[in-house]
Amino acid sequence: MIIVVGSGIIGSWVAYKLALEGEEVFVIDQSPNPGDGISGRNSGVLHSGIYYDSNSLKSKFCFKGYEISIPFFQKNKIPFSICGKVITTGLSDSIEEENEKIKSIESLYQNGKDFGIEKIELKKEPYKQWKHVLGSTALWIPKTGVVDASYYIKALWRLCEDLGVQFLKNKKVKIQDSSVIAIDLSTNQKEEIQADTYINAGGLYSDELAIDSGLSEYEIRPNKGEYFRLRSQLPKPILVYPLPMKSSTALGVHYTFHLGGDAYAGPNSNWATSKEDYQFQTPRHQYFESLKKILDFYSEDDLIEGYVGLRPRLFNKGDAVKDFVIHKESNWIHLLGIESPGLTSAPAIAEEVVRQL
Repeated sequence: MIIVVGSGIIGSWVAYKLALEGEEVFVIDQSPNPGDGISGRNSGVLHSGIYYDSNSLKSKFCFKGYEISIPFFQKNKIPFSICGKVITTGLSDSIEEENEKIKSIESLYQNGKDFGIEKIELKKEPYKQWKHVLGSTALWIPKTGVVDASYYIKALWRLCEDLGVQFLKNKKVKIQDSSVIAIDLSTNQKEEIQADTYINAGGLYSDELAIDSGLSEYEIRPNKGEYFRLRSQLPKPILVYPLPMKSSTALGVHYTFHLGGDAYAGPNSNWATSKEDYQFQTPRHQYFESLKKILDFYSEDDLIEGYVGLRPRLFNKGDAVKDFVIHKESNWIHLLGIESPGLTSAPAIAEEVVRQL
C-alpha cells in the first residue's frame, strides 16, 4: 500500500500513475475541499520550459510534462488552448534599462533555441503584430498555452477513483516517534497509518513532514501572488509577460485569461505572513503600475481584486533553492519546492516517483 500526502495536481498525478501500475493507493489531504491550495490558485499556464537552466529538474520535467499533458487533455476532453505567449521588454525608464532588457530577451531567445523550442521568434516593434503590447522587442513562443485547472484536477480525481484510489479529506499527516499519524481535523482523533511507501506531495506544508522525518535543513516560506481580474480580455487570445524577475523565481505581473471568459493580471510576488495568508495586500494603483508597462489596453478602473495564490518557496539552511527537490529517505519520497512550472511538470514528476519506487 502507498500513501500520498496531498491531493493537488502533483499528488493526484502521483496517485494516478501508481494506480496504473496496480498499486493500492490512498491520498490524504488536510483540506476539506482538496485542490484549493496551490493547484486551484494559479495562472493555469502550460509553460514551454524556456526560463530554466538546462541541467535543472524544472527544465527536464517541464518539457516532458508538456508532452504528456497535451494528449492527456485531448483524450480526457479537458479544456485547454495553445494560444502562444509574448514576452516583451515593455516600457523602460532609461536607455540603460532598455539596453539591459534587450540583452536579457536575446539571452532568453538563445536559451529557447538551445533547448530546441520550435518556432520561437524575436520580434521588433511587437505592437505591430499584437495590438496593445508595449515594448521595443518581444519574444514569441507559440507552444505556450492555458488549461482549465479546476476541470483538470477534478478529471484527474475521477480517473484516480476509477482505478481504486481512495481520497481521505480533512486529515493532517505527521510523523511522531517514528510512527506515521493521521489526525482528523474535525475530531482531533489520531490514528496510526502504515504503508509500504509514503509520498510527501504536501505543497506548502511539505517541509513539515520533511522535518519530521529528519530533513531539518529544508524550509518552505509562503510567497504570495495576487491576481486582479480584468473587466475584459484582450482582442487577441494570447498571454503577455514581462521579462522574468531577476531577484526571484517569479515571472512578474503578466496577462493571462481563463477559458471561461475571465482575464487576469498577475501574480506579483510578496512574502505572506503565514501559509494561510490569502489576503490582498497590494493597492490597485501600485499593481496597475506594473501592468501598464506591458499593455496599454487597460485603465486602473479595469482592475478588480480576484484571488490570491501562494508559492511554496523552498530554502535549504536559509539559502533559496531555485529548483525542484525530490528526496528519497527510507520509505518516504519528499517532493519539495514544487512551484511553477509545477502544473506543466506534474505528470513527469509522477513518472519520476514511479521510477524511483
